[in-house]
Amino acid sequence: MNDGQQFFQTIVDHTSDVLMIVDRNRHIVYISPNVYEFNGYRPEEFQNMDIFDIVHPDDRGYMLQRHQNLLASKQSNSTEYRIIKKNGEVRYCECKTTPLPDTENYLQVVSIRDITERKQMEMDLEYHKNRHEVLQNSLKNFSHDLSSVMKLADLEDRMLKEVEIILPGSNPNILKFPQANDSIELGCDVTNLSEGKMVTISDKVLIKIGERKQCPYILSLNSSAIREKMESIWLETLAHYSMMVFENLNMIENLIHQLETASQSKESPQWVLRMMFNLQEQQRLTLSSDLHDTVLQDQIDLYRRLESLLNRYEIEKEAKTKLIEIEQGLLDIIHEIRITCNNLRPPLLRELGLERSLENMFEHIQVTSTYKIIFTSEEISMISLSEEQTIGIYRIVQEFLHYAEEFSRANTIKFDLYYEKERLMMVYSDDGIEFDAVEENHPSDNMRLTSVSQRAQSLGGKIDFTSKQGRGLIATLELPINLERSFV
Repeated sequence: MNDGQQFFQTIVDHTSDVLMIVDRNRHIVYISPNVYEFNGYRPEEFQNMDIFDIVHPDDRGYMLQRHQNLLASKQSNSTEYRIIKKNGEVRYCECKTTPLPDTENYLQVVSIRDITERKQMEMDLEYHKNRHEVLQNSLKNFSHDLSSVMKLADLEDRMLKEVEIILPGSNPNILKFPQANDSIELGCDVTNLSEGKMVTISDKVLIKIGERKQCPYILSLNSSAIREKMESIWLETLAHYSMMVFENLNMIENLIHQLETASQSKESPQWVLRMMFNLQEQQRLTLSSDLHDTVLQDQIDLYRRLESLLNRYEIEKEAKTKLIEIEQGLLDIIHEIRITCNNLRPPLLRELGLERSLENMFEHIQVTSTYKIIFTSEEISMISLSEEQTIGIYRIVQEFLHYAEEFSRANTIKFDLYYEKERLMMVYSDDGIEFDAVEENHPSDNMRLTSVSQRAQSLGGKIDFTSKQGRGLIATLELPINLERSFV
């Protein structure tokens, strides 16, 4: 054996790649012995075989065109494709081909590397990223839709629809047990189930949503439909959303008789509105904590593992680019979850105070909004507002911002906040479409403005809506401040 042959044999003996030499008709002239470990074929089985016979049918046309291009260009190239092993298993390969145009029958040197594990890792990361996005968007849309749910039947329909969409084959159902012994066939006593906690009985997952007139309501679905931990977290979060609406609907039903006798007017009594808004804030705080402690932490953990993977291993340039894109996508999702948590419960609202918190919110919204925000305030820092008043005014401002984005199509909106005659005054104005007052200044045709009016009423204040010279909206909020003023 001469030095060249010995050098070649050394390469063959110490590389995990399959090395081969093929002619212009893709027939093998030489193939390294490790091909058996690679695809299950022995070297002698490749005699008179077109090497593309083992290429996956979906990739064969592409590979044939690549082969023709290589013969014509006489330039080395590399690509990725799939092969089918002798036992039928599909593997991903990276192929590097160097043509030798001056040789008889136009030989080509081919190096093939098995990259299946890397491809599976990339696909797994991509799948989890996309799945997280789907679950997050589902919770966002579901939470938004629950704001308009006013009947228990509507809640059940919406919940079952969402579970069926996100968990195909789950066959969800709402089970109701007027009598405790009715649940014996399930293999458990439903009265002992903790609300919002998943329990697996046989092939079913059960979650107690709540009780109505001592009748437990149980969400049931096929356990086989839940394949990932993040899907379990999603389901429990969905159940928590539904539980809170369920409790609210129960409470509303219990209070309906009091409402009928307490007021004959079209407006709800202040104490009812105040209670409902306080409950909403408590729910938002709970949801914010749940999102932060579950979904957000899982996203951060996945991001850190990906970051560690990128830093620890040498990865091909193209694969690394894709992984970095996935890494950036995770960062975007983490950012969106944090924004959702902040919207549910504004951070440092109590510590910073109303004025500074509004300024922070305006600065953040101004970056992406299509309208300009002008904000002025006078002597607000000298007023001691309760936490309920602070969050109430903050939510009113948020509703006006949503109104401006969704309805008014304004170019400029303005907030003036000032103190006058023991009252906190806030004037909102925009240059959007004309506002048409309905039923004597009660804007019942617009959900956002209805919420603003009810918020003001719950705080003991009032708000008037008028049109500004046939264009835009002017809203004047008057909120009595009965607390002692504190001057610096």
